[in-house]
Amino acid sequence: MIARWIALAVLQVGLAVAANAAELAPELRALIEGFQAHRRTADAYLRTQNIELAAIEIERLRERWAADRARLPALPADAALAEALAETETAVARSLAAADAGDVARARDLLERAAVPLDAWRRSNGVRLFSDCIGEVSQAHAALDRFRENPPDLSDPGTAAPIAAATAAVLSALSRCDREAAPALRQEGEFRRLIDGMSESVRQIPQAIAARDHARLHRLLIEQRSFERLLVFRYG
Repeated sequence: MIARWIALAVLQVGLAVAANAAELAPELRALIEGFQAHRRTADAYLRTQNIELAAIEIERLRERWAADRARLPALPADAALAEALAETETAVARSLAAADAGDVARARDLLERAAVPLDAWRRSNGVRLFSDCIGEVSQAHAALDRFRENPPDLSDPGTAAPIAAATAAVLSALSRCDREAAPALRQEGEFRRLIDGMSESVRQIPQAIAARDHARLHRLLIEQRSFERLLVFRYG
């Protein structure tokens, strides 16, 4: 029964999120994806208080940004895009200054803010990147992960439905990422291990619920947290 609920919910979620995305010019896509890649790495260093490596990575981000920015028109015809690019560049520079000063919290805050202008511009223009579906995996996972933080009473018949809904949302998001990945990425060993490993882990949840196996459910949720963090670090 739980597995049937999950299968139906996955289909419903998949239909609900289906949408067409606008295309980016190759040069602008390279700029944004390069920015995201370096920002992810720098943020990981900042989360672990490794300020020296974070500063090096933000400096690489700045250099990559400058090189990619030079390939774009000096003044984009889209005024909102031009403003977003300027705001991003300023936030990156300030983040680097904070990192050089040893201020981890401010460097991380500014680095997070640096992503906001371009993300807002993309949303307003219907532009979707692969990292968006990884973000959707994280959002769906957050609803499931609350059962790790607050273990449910599996003897309560009302427990199964919310866990099934959260499980379905995660599986749907993972499936969408698998579909949206570029062919080369879809065949990449690390990507397959993360997507397939997390999907298989999530699919075991109904068995743990049916058996009222609290320990197994908790182990699965811990495992899924690890998969989700690695997906964000590599592709988010």
